Amino acid sequence: MLAVDFFFAGMGGGMLVLAGIVELFVGEGRTSFAGNLLGPVFMGVGCCFLVLELGRPLQAWRVFMNPRAILTAGAWIMTLAMIAGLGYAAFGLDPAWFGRETFPWQQELSLVRKILAVVCVLTGLVVATYPGALLARHKGRPFWVGPGLIPLFLISSLVTGVAAHFLSGFALAPGVYSPVWSSLPSLAAGLLFFQLLFWIGYLYVKRTGATVAEAASAQKWISGENSASFKFGFMLAGTIVPLILLLQPLPAVQALGSVLVLVGGVVMRCMVVNAGRDRTWLPGEQKYRGRLPHGDEAFLRATWNR
Repeated sequence: MLAVDFFFAGMGGGMLVLAGIVELFVGEGRTSFAGNLLGPVFMGVGCCFLVLELGRPLQAWRVFMNPRAILTAGAWIMTLAMIAGLGYAAFGLDPAWFGRETFPWQQELSLVRKILAVVCVLTGLVVATYPGALLARHKGRPFWVGPGLIPLFLISSLVTGVAAHFLSGFALAPGVYSPVWSSLPSLAAGLLFFQLLFWIGYLYVKRTGATVAEAASAQKWISGENSASFKFGFMLAGTIVPLILLLQPLPAVQALGSVLVLVGGVVMRCMVVNAGRDRTWLPGEQKYRGRLPHGDEAFLRATWNR
């Protein structure tokens, strides 16, 4: 559920970033209303999975109550992102859907629309990078530790957000014709190329320039138990193949490539989260556990492994 939360929240953040940038630098109505609306909706879906993962849904409000916790900061920023995203999407409502000629506030509050677009970009970037920052703080998880996961999650969130926006255009075309929607496959292909390079670099650094534990964790992805899923499930089916499909001129082929991008995003997050099962001793942990009373080893082991 944590991996699914990362996927939906990251994709939603990427969709907000794209919508906000297009609004600010290209013009109004150049992205699909469906894509603008699904961005914050996907974030909400991710939050639901996070609440279930925490184990006590009725006490989820406690996540907002600890100002020193990175989880609290992420919860508040994600809430702000969803509010700003829904507010921005409301400006794309078509009055004809409600039997009206116009909504006056769509013209009168144009400055608010721009402000919401700025908030969408800023909070969307935070949400897109947040999973990488959250995992990188775990010093006892050799595959996670270090800043390298932050750009990996950022690129994956952006490329899945671009792919989701492109697919949304099939359901509901942008209100104003522009080359933005037709350029999204090329943008996604470029992000996939950088994703490929960043992952090769990340594993190379982990394998050759980090600690013994980090090298061993990276080796599992290169030639070990995780190599097949990584090479064929993520790199080939989720990165290289969609990169080629997105560069083709046929929209149907590009749509297939976009779907594979989403599949690759799910596979990557599942693999990264599962890589956290490998852990090392924290400083002083062996000394602490060595002083625990004997006779309760089974209970302590079960509690520690939770």
